[in-house]
Amino acid sequence: MKMGIVWTVVVMLLVILTGNPVYAACDSAGCVPIGSDLNMKLCVEYQAKAYEFKLDYVPDSTALFWKMDKTTFREIQAASGSCNPVGDDLSIKVCCAYFHTYKCSFTMKYTAFPADPDGLYWTMDWTSFNAVEGDPLTFEQWHITNTGQKAFSKSAGAPGEDMRMTRAIADQLSGLGVIMAIVDSGLEIAHEDIFANIIPNGSYNYINNTTDPTNTTKTKGDHGTSVAGIAAAMSMNGKGGRGVAPRVSLKGFNYEAAQSSNNYIESMGAHARSKDVDIFNVSLGVDGTQYFPLSDSNKKLYDETAKNLRGEKGGIYVKSAGNSFENVDIDDDKTYVCTKYNGIKGLTCMNAAAEEENSRPEVITVGAFNASGVKSSYSTAGSTLWVSTPGGEDGTASPAIITIDQSGTEKGYSRSDVDPKYWPFDAGDPSYNPNCNYTNTMNGTSSAAPNASGAIALILQANPNLYRRDVKHILAKTARKIDPESKDSFVSVSINGENYQASEGWITNKAGYHFHNWYGFGAVNIDDAVAMARTYKAGSLPFIQNKTFDSGVTTALAIPDNKASGVARTIEVSEDLTIENIFVQLSITHPDTSEVGIELTSPSGTRSILLNIRSSIKEGLNKAVGVILGSNAFYGEKTKGTWTLKVLDSLPNNSGTLDLFKLNILGY
Repeated sequence: MKMGIVWTVVVMLLVILTGNPVYAACDSAGCVPIGSDLNMKLCVEYQAKAYEFKLDYVPDSTALFWKMDKTTFREIQAASGSCNPVGDDLSIKVCCAYFHTYKCSFTMKYTAFPADPDGLYWTMDWTSFNAVEGDPLTFEQWHITNTGQKAFSKSAGAPGEDMRMTRAIADQLSGLGVIMAIVDSGLEIAHEDIFANIIPNGSYNYINNTTDPTNTTKTKGDHGTSVAGIAAAMSMNGKGGRGVAPRVSLKGFNYEAAQSSNNYIESMGAHARSKDVDIFNVSLGVDGTQYFPLSDSNKKLYDETAKNLRGEKGGIYVKSAGNSFENVDIDDDKTYVCTKYNGIKGLTCMNAAAEEENSRPEVITVGAFNASGVKSSYSTAGSTLWVSTPGGEDGTASPAIITIDQSGTEKGYSRSDVDPKYWPFDAGDPSYNPNCNYTNTMNGTSSAAPNASGAIALILQANPNLYRRDVKHILAKTARKIDPESKDSFVSVSINGENYQASEGWITNKAGYHFHNWYGFGAVNIDDAVAMARTYKAGSLPFIQNKTFDSGVTTALAIPDNKASGVARTIEVSEDLTIENIFVQLSITHPDTSEVGIELTSPSGTRSILLNIRSSIKEGLNKAVGVILGSNAFYGEKTKGTWTLKVLDSLPNNSGTLDLFKLNILGY
């Protein structure tokens, strides 16, 4: 009941602040932060003396009451005019208060509280309330604070389905002191809503070899610029919206505009210009009809370069899972639609595990959810997901993500030639987007990744000493179980008359972690993650061991054609480690591996689907040395006992063999 009242007041304040753009501060009093619990710590002046005390918000249905915490009351030394004035009637004029992304001023009247005659109480005088909008688009940024707004689309979201960062905002966490690289298509370093966060001469343009990666061509959106705005748009500057970490320091590397293995590696920490980066945001990926292995040079990047970054605490790489749940773009004019070929809905088309980079322990693979709190329609699923964050939908029928766009009316997602009938905001909404510097149609796991990167920046600000492993552990421990029923994720398929569970919802492993191939450990909860980070002992995870176990397969094992039971192979692990990462190394010969399903079961009985049947992965699993499929579903479980790999074929007329099976375990 009390939390319901607090939430109602929070929403009420946001509505009032949004609708009241007049702000009048008094004198030079410092700005008082109002916490997510609506408490505040005041400095006041009364009869030429200065005092400090805390006011606790008192949930009450009749008015807004605050009670003095008498244990915090003390006289302090303060310059005249630097604290909020107290009148002879004990009213307090709060000259400047900071709530959410707004500043306001108001008077608090000293009052009696019948239920507690010995307490000292004040109530807000609403007639004195004045405010200024810190960022005019914040009220529609559902991913920051979801109050059920539409974000200039046709339908509303579900209140509370957001980044859960109310306390972080109230505490004015901003990512200050953290460096983030946007490894993408470009970065408009002079944009009005990010320019102050750009590290001078810190970026690089691989096309013209300058330190300005701004995309100067007339394009329909610069992906990297909009990605950067989600993570790092400035707050309280009267422009646009705000980023998750509005004071994080930015670098941009336009690898996507000049793709080469060398450019990618340089952008990811292997060059002097990127060695000081804490977080690398990689809103990029691949999709197609094959498995995508890592090159030797990229393996070297992660094996050697990554571990030496951040003073050997480890570089943090945040990567989008992909946008191919429903279909896969083969090339510019061809699309592979899985349901067209297999007639089954609810199975991811591309699988996140089919891109080896998503399995790397250095990488945090991020899925997307929408404003209603369920998986975004496009978000690629797989056992390699770590967490999920807001990605939204199309921005027309339902909310996408509001962020910055290329400046001006002639280029970007938001342009003068956009049809206002379908995209009124992007066509240059006269009230909120007259210069077309912002867009409300950014989506994809490309949007989810910078939301996660911004969250990690806040975590690192709260505790800069955290190692990469610490950050991943904190995210896993504090993620919330979004979409708990998750009905659409249960997919049963009849294979030659036998029922097979081809996709399942939330599982709980024997270490107590919830996991879902759609969401990883769940939705990032910034407030809980920051709270854990503040008291977390950096580097406290035990030394990691890297162990490989062989199944002893020396001859190919036949995979029965069109049979749900498939073929099983086991590995007996005698060591009793706690799992941090686990990978299957296997090789399969089959004319069409989109028919194949692969799953792993732990000694504790936890089942993880590594590659779902009827996917788009038709080839590439037959490498002699094997391919790598990772799973995060076993995090925290023990290794000792029998591990079982199952491979099955789900359609008639093709058959194959399992040629290699090993387990690689990182544990302690």
